[in-house]
Amino acid sequence: MTLTDVQIKAEPPGGVRRRVSDGGGLLLEIDPAGGKYWIWRHRYPPSKDGKQQDYRIGPYPKISLKKARQIRDEQRKRMLIEGINPCAAKRQEKVERFVAHHAHTTFETVALDWHSNKATGTWSARHTSDVIQKLEKDILPSLGALPINQISTQDCLAVLRKIEKRGSPEQGKRCLGVISQVFDYASALGFCPLNPAISLKRHAPVKQTVEHYPSIGWEEVPELIAAMKSNIAGADALTLGGLRLLMLTFVRTTELIGADWSEINWEQKIWTIPAERMKGKRGSRKEHLVPLSKQALKIFKSLLAITGPDGLIFKSVRTKSGYISNNTLNMALKRMGFDERMCGHGFRSLALTNIQEKLKIDFRVIDRQLAHLEKNKVTAAYNRAEYLDERTKMMQQWADLVDN
Repeated sequence: MTLTDVQIKAEPPGGVRRRVSDGGGLLLEIDPAGGKYWIWRHRYPPSKDGKQQDYRIGPYPKISLKKARQIRDEQRKRMLIEGINPCAAKRQEKVERFVAHHAHTTFETVALDWHSNKATGTWSARHTSDVIQKLEKDILPSLGALPINQISTQDCLAVLRKIEKRGSPEQGKRCLGVISQVFDYASALGFCPLNPAISLKRHAPVKQTVEHYPSIGWEEVPELIAAMKSNIAGADALTLGGLRLLMLTFVRTTELIGADWSEINWEQKIWTIPAERMKGKRGSRKEHLVPLSKQALKIFKSLLAITGPDGLIFKSVRTKSGYISNNTLNMALKRMGFDERMCGHGFRSLALTNIQEKLKIDFRVIDRQLAHLEKNKVTAAYNRAEYLDERTKMMQQWADLVDN
């Protein structure tokens, strides 16, 4: 039997979702709250072996009984005559409407909005700066101007391969993570139906490589010191001071260039690097103490006249971070003739090897000064000043060794 409007209006809500037939596969679905919705049940392909499908037409009374029958008949005709799968066609039309609606929303627009929200929420200042650098250097030049809902997996893969090609596979892996997070954010806001980068983590992984930083041998140290003294690279005082401090303190380059004058205790001759600027996951980082030798203190005092006594030590008006970049120091080394022989991080290897070999100092003392993360959680809980007396003595011995 076919339905009438009077019957439809009289259908009461029930305790469970139920359906009432109008014939020809047209069903009226009634939910427990009393809402009513038209569905056309059919098989595609249209045979007894076809898969049963439900084509959702729309709500009643917005779509009347007459209109629901008309839509059912139109879709049946398309299926029988044109061979079109009604449900698949409806999904495709929905995608096309979605694409048209967001045709002018670019990846850059969404990425910067995502970054802004994160920066004012849970991210540290250091991580905020790191992510924007990845976006500006490696991601936005390729994806920024493209509509967010038209970017393919292949577009994302091209960015990854470009970074790998220049010899930075680990950076490629991190940029892929940023791209994927932007798409997750875009999908949640309705700007794109899916994340095209998600499969790359499984099907196009970045090659895992051990990163070895170039570092000179002890016999080449006099050549480097002579190059810094003569300033054959034409470097400014901040850059030269930074290189000398890397040699004497062997901190990580990022820890040096982000240093603030408030971190220097002149009386105690200690540089305290805050936990948020140290390497490691949040919660595992601790502030790091760097005992300053007479030579290191002298360099810091020479920099006071340039950028002191407040704020950042290695100030720069050319960067968004407000301090010089890693590349500033590495380019100076390159111009001195140490390209592929030495980099900022290489001073750590230089110190580790030669303090052990020439000063015969316990590895645990050196390792603590290098601020390596302790894998053993019990050991990691030790006081931040562990071996401080030994480290203070070691730092002066190392500075004297370099001088000699």
